[in-house]
Amino acid sequence: MRSDARDNRAKIIAAAIDIIEQQGTMASLNEIAKQAGIGPGTLYRHFPTRDELLAEVLVAWVARVDATADATVIASESDLVDWLDRLTLISNAYQGLAASIAAVADDDDSPLRSAHTATLRAIDRVFAQGRAIGLFEGHVDAGAVGRLVTGVAMVTEQASLRPEQTRTMLEVILNGLIVGAASEVQA
Repeated sequence: MRSDARDNRAKIIAAAIDIIEQQGTMASLNEIAKQAGIGPGTLYRHFPTRDELLAEVLVAWVARVDATADATVIASESDLVDWLDRLTLISNAYQGLAASIAAVADDDDSPLRSAHTATLRAIDRVFAQGRAIGLFEGHVDAGAVGRLVTGVAMVTEQASLRPEQTRTMLEVILNGLIVGAASEVQA
């Protein structure tokens, strides 16, 4: 890649990160190009689709998901709720992110697939710790947990829920998975 093309790509990514942090995943691509100091055609030569640009923006997001999972130690049900709560917060790092990733969950060709796959691997690693301490019997489907957490993230974002409301929803989800869990979670 030529140095000017490499510079333009870096400018696009920097502008995209800035604007998507402010406006969410549906931010104007023309505004991103303008902030990067390039024309829309240059943006589309580097990133033909919104999802390809968003996938590049999410490289750091994926690293954050991985680092959070790797740093997590599950010694109790509460630790697992804490981690799911952190995952929900990370999923809402950009307005519309949870919905964008949910929309491509079954699309193996999507540029956003790597973010989805990284999330599933993180869920598997953390839930393996829960299984090791006896919270679960057998395998917990990371895809099902991912869809549930995505739903919680979307509701949290759209309804502007308080943290304790989000946590209660996550406790309800875990209550359905944990061996010998009580049949009620206080609202």
